[in-house]
Amino acid sequence: MGDITPRLLSVEEAARYVGLSRPVFQATIGKQIPPIKTGVRRLIWDRIALDRWIDAQSGVSSPEKKEINPLDALM
Repeated sequence: MGDITPRLLSVEEAARYVGLSRPVFQATIGKQIPPIKTGVRRLIWDRIALDRWIDAQSGVSSPEKKEINPLDALM
């Protein structure tokens, strides 16, 4: 059985996912994509929201023509 990539990521995981250090992530993408608050001090980021932000920045796809990852469609 393979590993499952979690959909909700801590700040450290989200920063690593997009290839940035934690401080750079928090100063840039972390401010543009609102985190989900799960407790008093716990913030998490949606991996799909990060993917969409990256797609928009790179011009890979427009929001209207966003292709659905087959694995995400199963979840």
